[in-house]
Amino acid sequence: MHYQKILVAINIYEDYNHVIDSAKAFAEKVNAPVDVVTVIDNAAEFVPAAIDFQRSLQENAKEKLETIKPRLEGIKASYHILEGNPNHQITHYANENHCDLIIIGSHGRHGINLLLGSTANSVLHKSKCDVLTVRIRENNPNKVLNYKKTLLATDLEDDSQEVAKLAQVISKLFDAQVSTITVQGDPTVVTGIYGIVPEVQTKIAEDIQDKLDDWSKQYGFNGKHYNNTGNAADEITQTANDESYGLIVLGSHQRGALGRFFLGSTANAVLHHAKQDVLIKKLK
Repeated sequence: MHYQKILVAINIYEDYNHVIDSAKAFAEKVNAPVDVVTVIDNAAEFVPAAIDFQRSLQENAKEKLETIKPRLEGIKASYHILEGNPNHQITHYANENHCDLIIIGSHGRHGINLLLGSTANSVLHKSKCDVLTVRIRENNPNKVLNYKKTLLATDLEDDSQEVAKLAQVISKLFDAQVSTITVQGDPTVVTGIYGIVPEVQTKIAEDIQDKLDDWSKQYGFNGKHYNNTGNAADEITQTANDESYGLIVLGSHQRGALGRFFLGSTANAVLHHAKQDVLIKKLK
């Protein structure tokens, strides 16, 4: 399950260097071409008198993309300037050009910043392909593709095998040790289902731990196996942060299913709080 074509979305008005470096390293690992895109406002669409301003935006974007080309030397790459709403343009381009992975950057200091704030959420929901967010931290930058320790989040449902297979690929490509985590709801919240009888909760936790251990062994994941209780996104990100994982892998459904904890909101919350890169497998 190697990627065949990667879209790298950058905001030329933000620090995109780490995103470009990460995209190049990832593309080299999977031997895939990249399409680098940036999205600028289409001011002339609403203000005809702004044609000169629109041209200046175009020229500035072209200059920025020219400076990127030497950094992607050795990679088959094309460069594109899109106009309009980034939310729509990025996912539309990916869908129309058969990209199977989108790489974008995310900032910790403002959640997911500017282009990658509401845009990242929208890309995650609208994209038909996987999404890799590259965490950008100015004062303490992440290492490029520091994936030796990878945390795979799973709900142990049938389609979790798709996420597991992706994690296997990551493990092979980056010689990574994969740990797994599943999260159960707080028993004080689900009293209508099980009550809070300690013996019942203990038995449920033991059964889930056994299932997680067997599932992890099936796919060769020889790291730690976490069976946590609480809010899914909080537990995933807290574990990843506390244990210094370099990558979180999880699945996200294009349309949510009641009772599944890996809905878009969980994936988006993980993107917002994680200090590391996040690779999201889009599930049907």
